[in-house]
Amino acid sequence: MKRYLFPILAFIPAPFLYFYLEYAFATSATYPWFLVPLSVLYFALTGYFSKEYRVTSLLLWNLGSLGLSFLFAHFFLVNDSEYYQPFGEHFMIVYTWLLMIVAELFVRHVVKYYNENVRVKK
Repeated sequence: MKRYLFPILAFIPAPFLYFYLEYAFATSATYPWFLVPLSVLYFALTGYFSKEYRVTSLLLWNLGSLGLSFLFAHFFLVNDSEYYQPFGEHFMIVYTWLLMIVAELFVRHVVKYYNENVRVKK
């Protein structure tokens, strides 16, 4: 079961969901306070379940997430050029995706280091 959780989690279009929720709350003049803890939980879970996968497969699964994010952004995000200034919607989605990849790799590294070095010595 653990082996199948990573592809499911990695294929979630997280960058799209982040901007979709943020824009939905920005129109109501409130900040979605739950986005940062939810994003950190997503990084932690995805990084933990990716410990058995190679980095290339991690990147390939997350490329599917990027593709889905672009697809959903095309249909569901509003073309508001002021909101995505100065770079634009597509750059912000790619930038958020890259930050998520770096966070997943960091969590993956910490979990693998713990399993290989700290756990073995006990």
